[in-house]
Amino acid sequence: MGDTFQTIVDRDATLEDAPRLAQPVVDWLVAEGIVLAEAKPGWALGDHPAHPPGPHWHKAVEDARWGAPEGVAVYTERHIFWSNFNAGDSPTGSCPRCGTAVDEPSLLSDATTRWHETGKADVECPACAETVPLEAWNWSDDHLAFAHLGFEFWNWPWLSKEFRARMAGFLPGHRTAFLPGKI
Repeated sequence: MGDTFQTIVDRDATLEDAPRLAQPVVDWLVAEGIVLAEAKPGWALGDHPAHPPGPHWHKAVEDARWGAPEGVAVYTERHIFWSNFNAGDSPTGSCPRCGTAVDEPSLLSDATTRWHETGKADVECPACAETVPLEAWNWSDDHLAFAHLGFEFWNWPWLSKEFRARMAGFLPGHRTAFLPGKI
């Protein structure tokens, strides 16, 4: 069977800004009754605390008949978010400067490791030769996001487009990604 997750990621939040940007979103989710205020361990996969679903969790989903949700984990640190629903075997990154698609895992694997360890990694585009920070690259069908802010919904029915748009509205001017997956 497995567990599913749906993550809404702010691709532009800095490490310093992530906690400040997360708070109004959490406050809104609590005020709407979508989640409870206190994050607790055991409501998401692993030890990361998550907000248990609130009495009105159904306001966030397309069809509440398809499951009983678990928690919403809020990440406000360096994190590699991923999806295995949206893309094929390997993600394709496109250079934000020239738009050229790059499907060379070896080109990106060293940068991914550096970013995970240090929060900084630049990748030289093989087409335009511009050096671009890894987190600025665009990923095919939102397959990856190298970011500092994400809201991960565990085992929730499919989040509605309207709900996802309302969440993105709390992050004005920031690029967001929707990354669903199953493990």
